[in-house]
Amino acid sequence: MMTTAGLYQWTKPRIEAECHRAWLDYDGALGDRYTRYFQEHPEFANTEQVWSAKDIESALPPGYGGLAERLPSGRHSQHLSGKSSQILALALLGASAKSDPSHQWLWNAFSPIKPGASQLPRATFEVEVTTGVLGEQSGRRTSVDYLIEDPEVVICIECKWREDGIGSCSCADHEGCEPATGACRNVIRDGRPIYWETARDVFFLPERRDGSPCPLSPVYQAVRNMAAALRLSESDGVGVFGLIYDANNPYFAGCGDWPGWPTVLSAALRDDAHTRARFRAVSWQELMPLLELDDGVRNWARDKHGLE
Repeated sequence: MMTTAGLYQWTKPRIEAECHRAWLDYDGALGDRYTRYFQEHPEFANTEQVWSAKDIESALPPGYGGLAERLPSGRHSQHLSGKSSQILALALLGASAKSDPSHQWLWNAFSPIKPGASQLPRATFEVEVTTGVLGEQSGRRTSVDYLIEDPEVVICIECKWREDGIGSCSCADHEGCEPATGACRNVIRDGRPIYWETARDVFFLPERRDGSPCPLSPVYQAVRNMAAALRLSESDGVGVFGLIYDANNPYFAGCGDWPGWPTVLSAALRDDAHTRARFRAVSWQELMPLLELDDGVRNWARDKHGLE
């Protein structure tokens, strides 16, 4: 079984060494797929980008253009691309929630988790948490792809498709910073105590030390989602970090010696190690049979994304 020590040993360069070449082939195949799709459906196609839709309504399943209203802001720059995880999540989760707003299908997918108290939990796409939740007084605040809020359970879902893994911190992009030696930006090192507390107390990662790899950097996005779920839940409630991913993506399915993010995080975030924190991962392929979707959406998911 993967241990937390194993999680710490998987630095971003080591993960990339195992996965990146295979991921480039995978990403290229996706580009070919979506190019063919829009060639077969020119009425939806963007004339300037061969694997993108002309507008958000054309990127969504036919008849479900109204779901675009659930993304009034916070649209990713490449949201019209067939590769967009944001639009895939909006289409499939949004359509399923429209058919069954209780989200029982989501509880089934993430089972076992504590039952919800409400038949109509609040469900929101692309939520930027307020400054007081994680103490993010400056810089970019944590954004949750799909947030489910219930009096008993809060679920922060990170939706992935073609992404090259879980988001890491951007310290390496700043002068004088280097995750490999623990050299962090001041705002992260000194201004984000909740991040570090979650990394230590929930992920059981070691403290940051000068000269050693930063323990937070490779799991940055996961830590922020888990921290948000716990902070948004009641003191006696459950916070769930949920991950939905493509089972064909090497960063999540595993590649070489890398076991894949779902395996690594599941081992580090075991239920028996926590009273309130839960991690759940499910692939889009596993989720499809559980979603409450009509035939039109299922046909769209199959034809465009290869999801049955």
